[in-house]
Amino acid sequence: MTLSAKRPVPAAETLQQRRLEAELLSGEKLLLPVDLQQADPRAAEACPRIDAQHWREWVALPLVRQGEQLLIAIPSHWQEQQRQQLEEAVLANGITPQLRLGLQEEISEALQQKMADRRHRPSEDTALTSQPNGLSLLEGLSLEDRLEEAPAAEEQELDLEASLKASNASPVVSLVNRILIQAMESESSDIHVEPEEDGLRIRFRQDGVLHPVEHLPRSLAPAVTSRFKIMAELDIAERRMPQDGRIRRMFRGRTIELRVSTLPGRWGEKVVLRLLDSGSTRLGLDRLITEPTTLATVRSMGSRPFGMVLVTGPTGSGKSTTLYSLLAERNEPGINISTVEDPIEYMLKGITQTQVNRDKGYDFSTALRAFMRQDPDVLLVGETRDGETAKTAIEAALTGHLVLTTLHCNDAPSAIARLNEMGVEPFMVSASLIGIVSQRLLRKVCESCRVPYHPGEEELGHFGLFASQEQSVTFYKANRGPRADGSSCPTCQGRGYKGRIGVYEVLRINDNLASAIAKGASTDVIRNLSIETGMKTLLVYGLELVRHGQTTLEEVERMLLTDTELESQRRAQALTTLTCQGCGAGLRDEWLECPYCLTPRR
Repeated sequence: MTLSAKRPVPAAETLQQRRLEAELLSGEKLLLPVDLQQADPRAAEACPRIDAQHWREWVALPLVRQGEQLLIAIPSHWQEQQRQQLEEAVLANGITPQLRLGLQEEISEALQQKMADRRHRPSEDTALTSQPNGLSLLEGLSLEDRLEEAPAAEEQELDLEASLKASNASPVVSLVNRILIQAMESESSDIHVEPEEDGLRIRFRQDGVLHPVEHLPRSLAPAVTSRFKIMAELDIAERRMPQDGRIRRMFRGRTIELRVSTLPGRWGEKVVLRLLDSGSTRLGLDRLITEPTTLATVRSMGSRPFGMVLVTGPTGSGKSTTLYSLLAERNEPGINISTVEDPIEYMLKGITQTQVNRDKGYDFSTALRAFMRQDPDVLLVGETRDGETAKTAIEAALTGHLVLTTLHCNDAPSAIARLNEMGVEPFMVSASLIGIVSQRLLRKVCESCRVPYHPGEEELGHFGLFASQEQSVTFYKANRGPRADGSSCPTCQGRGYKGRIGVYEVLRINDNLASAIAKGASTDVIRNLSIETGMKTLLVYGLELVRHGQTTLEEVERMLLTDTELESQRRAQALTTLTCQGCGAGLRDEWLECPYCLTPRR
């Protein structure tokens, strides 16, 4: 190997050396062979004036069409004149080119295959059956041959079941379709695709808890990740930055939307998909709230002509479903309802729905100001994230409109402090607020395999309950794992839980609370006043569901049992029982000291 004055380093001999050299010179990451094999054979159809011979002469490969843009792989050694010639030819077809660099040999190899597939590739819309439950995701797939190949489908609302076993479908395409179908059949809310050092882990979130599904070979990770990114119209060449996208598919006559998020990780890109199936959700407050008093209170709050109703809770706690159920009860021809959301989760007839577009400066507060000029009666704001949105929503509530919105906080009383942190004046909150609904979702114990039992005094005391008062109540445990004969429960597949049920804490604003809020009272003061006026805390509501056999103490502890909730439970009991002078907990007649703080009874 010789060196020269023009080239002070040895000439690159292997593809790996040439790739590294090109990346250092261009400052850009080159496309890998797996990316080139993911190219959509139909992508070239976006440029009808350019035939296959021209693409071969240029050694340029159309990868995928993303809206009005065409992603094209070009050799890394191209000069500006060659780039300009290609860009002009593509622009003449009314589409904008986005160029990505690759090695010429790899592009040429992929180009020959894809241009051949373009003429002979049959349709994917063939009828088929879905993946049976219990089988491996890899069952029947020939993964020895070209695992990296995953040609993209037409990015429309394709039927997943109609493309799962198409004769031409590559193994990776079939594998990804199986993952999606199995998630939908199991009523999962999220799919986690996680590359690890020793493989690719697939997990589904079912009833709020992640469950492992399968551990796939490590070699599948790049191809599976790229397939999801192509379906979501993301940049497959960008692996160093997070990306967000959407997938729309048909499944058994329903349109399923999936929100896709990618995140660079140590062993590759992690992909998380949130399944949004509005067609499977039946709206109605009576379907959500099982306790009659709480249901009547929420309905009363939603029927007010003006003011603001807040719904709080963590992500995935059912806030949007509650808001839409309130809207559905108000939806009639004589009322003008407008919503601004990110994204639109449910389609309701007779309602004006709009989605934020931050790239264009269209956010929640901008939409609210526009609504005020649309003669509204009821407004729904998907989420109050900042002070400007909160102030605009309160101004709308004070000017004769009913405003429904969500807020992220732990419980109903702490929502007041959250608004204060956003810069909203306390007197404006007290004047506009009708009430606050805080909610969670608990897993329902499977009625087919649940196990009755009676907890001991220590376990009941952990929840602030008295054994003497719970003697007539039958409690239930979840029956996990296989039965004595080795089989699993057909209803819950051995998980012990099936479905979820809502837990609600409703704070209705009255004169005393409004006065305390206007004076800037602390969260503890507001919580005590609310309990004195009869508010059921999340823990109290959850324990009532336990008594009715709908969930378990274990689930209540997992989701609801905090120091604040337990203290609220004890304060509620202290109003009607003997109380400890030290911590305020309820005492039994035979106790000589408080079991919680060991203060002697006086």
